[in-house]
Amino acid sequence: MAKKETHEQAAATAKKEFGRVTGTFRKVVLASVGAVGIAQDELNALIKRMVDRGEITEKDARKLVNDVQKEVNKRRKGGQTKAEKEMEGMMEKLNVPSKADIEDLTAQVTALSNRIEELKAEMSK
Repeated sequence: MAKKETHEQAAATAKKEFGRVTGTFRKVVLASVGAVGIAQDELNALIKRMVDRGEITEKDARKLVNDVQKEVNKRRKGGQTKAEKEMEGMMEKLNVPSKADIEDLTAQVTALSNRIEELKAEMSK
């Protein structure tokens, strides 16, 4: 029984660490999104000042805002995918088991524990 408890403790620790790392990753992504939002606000303010000064037309300003928005969306999607892949690679290099790995190992340990109990029962007869 002691080994089963040790495995369960290790699995719980691994789940906790995985949650901590993914939580940190989530914070980084949210900070990036916030930075992009601030940059967009500043860009909009700059474009508005340019229109007010007569440096560009309102039509050109709208086109510029649309073009920038499309580019931001394209880069955000690409960046998210790249960040996810990098995170998975980092987790693999650190030898941190994935949630699926932990669930699989937990199922295997449960099955082995059940089999051991069955064998013990057979030996007792």
